[in-house]
Amino acid sequence: MQASSTEVLTNEKRLFKKFYEMIPGIILLFVVGYAAKYIANFVPHVDYILIAIALGMVISNTVGVPKVFIPGVNTYELWLKIGIVFLGAKLALGSLFGLGAVGLGLVVIEIIVSIGTVTWLAKKFGLPEKTGSLLAIGVGICGVSAIIGAAGAIDAKERDSSLAIATILIFGAAMIFIFPYMGHLLGLTDQAFGFWAGLAVDNTAEAVATGFVFSETAGQIATLTKLCRNALMGFVILLFAVHYAKKGLAADVQHKGKFIWKKFPKFLLGFLLLSILITIGFFSDGEITAINNLAKWAFMLTFAGVGFRTQFSEMRKAGFKAFFVGLGAELVVCVVTLLLVVTVYML
Repeated sequence: MQASSTEVLTNEKRLFKKFYEMIPGIILLFVVGYAAKYIANFVPHVDYILIAIALGMVISNTVGVPKVFIPGVNTYELWLKIGIVFLGAKLALGSLFGLGAVGLGLVVIEIIVSIGTVTWLAKKFGLPEKTGSLLAIGVGICGVSAIIGAAGAIDAKERDSSLAIATILIFGAAMIFIFPYMGHLLGLTDQAFGFWAGLAVDNTAEAVATGFVFSETAGQIATLTKLCRNALMGFVILLFAVHYAKKGLAADVQHKGKFIWKKFPKFLLGFLLLSILITIGFFSDGEITAINNLAKWAFMLTFAGVGFRTQFSEMRKAGFKAFFVGLGAELVVCVVTLLLVVTVYML
């Protein structure tokens, strides 16, 4: 049954209204990001990314973000995905395979260590089982996105996901500022730091930001490594969903292949497509430069958004038990992944 012309016009109006509602917030992201670039010219040894995030955090946690800006500010994840897709035009498939072969092995180890550590600590601290599972998925795979994706699959309560998300946000914000300092202190190479950030930092936006704060090369490697973790999201969430279904605590998964595809981050396909196109010489040097510049602008909006998203009032939702489970897990993952990376790339 075809939609009537009236319904089509109504849908178009809704789309235009939604678009116009986003404009003020997108402009705010641009202003904060560009202001950070300008301020960075006068602050030695401080990357504009840290300044953009700090500005967003200050605004969000003092005067707050007026409602008119919220729809546009919330597009920061869209700009992150666009930036990652455009980043594919900078990396040929040979580079991806070279990084991916080793990176995938390290990612599997990181996921096993993360899930095992969080699960054990959650039991020790008496954390609700599903809260522990969501926290394990968040630390092991992809932070907030993985938690949201898993919450419905295991029939978790809103309280479970809120605790896990708040805990993840606390450590994600801290790592952006701590990791680059630690990387320079330890004398890590760009490659080693990129792998470490991609393995140990939970949220994709924070992992990308942490890598690029250290260096351009580290940012690219951190992004690739984090994408390897993201690609396994569907498989890991499926395992948890099946586990809870067998215990009668969640609905059974009828079509496992469809389930994995639903959870798979589709923007990775765009990233791979551009990487293939650059490998076969589809783009000219000028076009590659233009795409790379677009990626940088998209990331600038993303980093400003990360700052706005970091609200300390929301982080207070993390309970005492969840915080210490998260802290213990993050410390273990950081140390284990650092030792792995140093062993593989610096010895």
